[in-house]
Amino acid sequence: MADFRLLAAAAALIASGAQAAPMAPLSTGGPGVRPASAPVVPVVDDRVRHTTDLPTAELRALRRRMLAEQWISFQDMRRLADAGDGLAAFEYAERLLRMDDPDLVGPAAFYYATAAYAGRDYAVWKLTELLRRRDLEFSDSRLKHLENALRSLAVRGSERAENALLDFYESGHPFGRRPEKVASLLTEMAEAGDTEAAMRLATQALSNPDYGIDSGELDSLLGIAMTSDALGTRAAAATLREQVRAGTIGPDQTAKATQ
Repeated sequence: MADFRLLAAAAALIASGAQAAPMAPLSTGGPGVRPASAPVVPVVDDRVRHTTDLPTAELRALRRRMLAEQWISFQDMRRLADAGDGLAAFEYAERLLRMDDPDLVGPAAFYYATAAYAGRDYAVWKLTELLRRRDLEFSDSRLKHLENALRSLAVRGSERAENALLDFYESGHPFGRRPEKVASLLTEMAEAGDTEAAMRLATQALSNPDYGIDSGELDSLLGIAMTSDALGTRAAAATLREQVRAGTIGPDQTAKATQ
């Protein structure tokens, strides 16, 4: 059943204001019936690892049919997805994209996020690929929701979500250019033990005092970077740390050396 730590992360996401535009309910027809649009529900982390994790016999039967590759209606696939089945959420998103309807891209992105929350890490790749496309448009509320979803996935340790967010914030697409969020995300990653993020943040902060990182924080970041498995990173971090401690470089100066 659900991991309570991950449930807390999901609750934090929802509390942070993640919202999505309301959408019409699906058609409940049989094979070949096109959904009018995908309903939107809050992304939750109630991961279904086993069929017995589902709360009703009907849902358990539906999941067994899905795993046996038997046909399941759009409505039933959505019900499994909304119950926390990451595989169903992923497959449902795939079905929506196969409709080749621009109006269904936003709902598909939502369900990829749901699948990622439910432990299907490969869904993060599909989600970020959609967000990278310049030919797609998302509503402001949808973008906010997907940004918050990626943030929470990054905090949970998804390297793909972390890297995608950094790229998005630095390029300005699709969330707008957010240098302060680059710093915030790198800080979170560094504090979680990511040595490359620590080194990246330290060097950027040395050349940009607007990051607001003081000498003590720089020292700590470089200390984390010095634990890297990469010899070059360790050596560069050690050199910079000596210079920071000696006062030859610091937050109010431009770094004279980065290695």
